[in-house]
Amino acid sequence: MKPFLLLALFAVAAKAEEPAPSSRPPAPRAFGALQASNLLNPNISVIGWFQGEAGRRHSDPGVNLPPALDMKEAELGFQSIVDPYARADFFISVGREGVELEEGYIDWFHLPHDLALKVGKFRADFGKFNRTHPPETAFADRPLVHERFLGNEGLSGAGADLSWQVPNPWVLVTVDGEIINTPTAEESPFFDRARRRDLLYVAHASGYYDLSDAVNMTLGGSYAYGAAGQDYNAVALSSRTLSAQLGGLDLTLRWRNPRRSIYRSGFWQTEVLWGKRGAAGGSSVGTAGMFSHVEYQFARRWRAGARYDYTQMPADRSQHEEAGLAYLTFQPSEFTSISLQGRQARRFDGAKETLGFLKITFNIGPHGSHPF
Repeated sequence: MKPFLLLALFAVAAKAEEPAPSSRPPAPRAFGALQASNLLNPNISVIGWFQGEAGRRHSDPGVNLPPALDMKEAELGFQSIVDPYARADFFISVGREGVELEEGYIDWFHLPHDLALKVGKFRADFGKFNRTHPPETAFADRPLVHERFLGNEGLSGAGADLSWQVPNPWVLVTVDGEIINTPTAEESPFFDRARRRDLLYVAHASGYYDLSDAVNMTLGGSYAYGAAGQDYNAVALSSRTLSAQLGGLDLTLRWRNPRRSIYRSGFWQTEVLWGKRGAAGGSSVGTAGMFSHVEYQFARRWRAGARYDYTQMPADRSQHEEAGLAYLTFQPSEFTSISLQGRQARRFDGAKETLGFLKITFNIGPHGSHPF
């Protein structure tokens, strides 16, 4: 009887050492089913942009001034792999002016001969700054040259983008060709869609090169051609579509020491734009502008930066504007950013504008507001 008694005692002790049912990990079958169901859902994120503003703002006629405290935007992102050959991205902007589809496109990234095709509504690949969503930029505003040439929200539209990664062993070179709807004058002051069939043609080429383990450089060139409104001839009772051409160069230098990358980094970015716009009577107006931005990360959570702007007016190069902006940014984590900024500008009519900003961004979900 003793062996049977010992087996019974061992069985009771083993039963007592088992964890409670509530503390057990899920069964492998149930866990696998949960993971499979998540694969069918897109990654969902929200970026909030709160902004405070102080000072006297210069405004163009008919433009409503922003309030002193403003929840400028909530950007909802829905991103997912569609199949092994494509992914889809949707970004919806919710603000005081309503709800707008900022971007929504499908991207076939695995086409033959190193090609990729994007179809939908997207931000044009003109320069480097234009492709960044406003909440994710370092600034509380946009550079003056982008405001005057590409609009307050940037250059975007529905269309198609064909991209080619040029095979070579030295530099990462990418060439893009885009066809999108020409924006209206309210959307982009430099271009103006006169007819429904007016399209905007955009080309961009960029090269990336590692100068060292800590420094890399990106150099790009852009070109855009589209309509610039109608020239009406009262004598002949006819009209013709004016054209506009815009070119640009962008240079970005980044420095990040691999051994202390979370504590020290810096970059310098400059963009130059120039163009020619058709005017009444067969004449044309040439114009240009630029901005230069430098930023230095001096501690794990702190960054300081400055930007200089200069731009001529798209329709009159004799009028110009210039501005300077400086900021100090504290990032408690990659999900939040608090930035104090000050800007002084001299507008085309000679008026001086001094503004202070408090920009706070915060996000939930996998699409974070990553520093550039």
